[in-house]
Amino acid sequence: MSGENRSDLKSDVLDLGCGRDKLPGAIGMDSNPASDADVLHDLDVFPWPFADNTFSRIRAQDVLEHVRDFFRVMEEVHRVSKDGAIVEVRMPFMSSVNYATDPSHLRAGTAQTFDYFDPSKDLGRYRYSPVRFDVLEFRYGRGYFGIPGAVMGVADKLLLPLMHKKHRIYEHYFAYVYPVHEINYRLRVRKS
Repeated sequence: MSGENRSDLKSDVLDLGCGRDKLPGAIGMDSNPASDADVLHDLDVFPWPFADNTFSRIRAQDVLEHVRDFFRVMEEVHRVSKDGAIVEVRMPFMSSVNYATDPSHLRAGTAQTFDYFDPSKDLGRYRYSPVRFDVLEFRYGRGYFGIPGAVMGVADKLLLPLMHKKHRIYEHYFAYVYPVHEINYRLRVRKS
């Protein structure tokens, strides 16, 4: 299936690195043959087997931390997306044990990871890539288990709103004191 243009698949939702948790109704793309992918393809092999301006929604859940060429992958996300498409990303947070545990992780996320693609953000001036995304929001997240997780859930209700509001202070001084597991982003593709 790799390499051929898959215009035969009929959905405007793409689930990148779908694994065994593909979004219902989405086209799943993954390199693992044991996944639920409709298209077997390595995200680091370009171009992807989709036409320009195909998708109105893309989910990249727990996959962008594995790619070798982050900017080129984001350029492919941009290419296969329609103008205004929503891109939902989940990555391990920089101080997460989940980031450090998996030896295949090449990067983690912070509140500003995608600011390099947004010309309205300070980091957008570096223009590492010609493609543009509006960063609509980011949210820290944590997976809970057992009694310690329940206690942390109560603390999160108090602390997460402050951490989101003051993310630079949190990430510079407290991220390793009160680590979260993941960071989630909502981006909008900007083509015009």
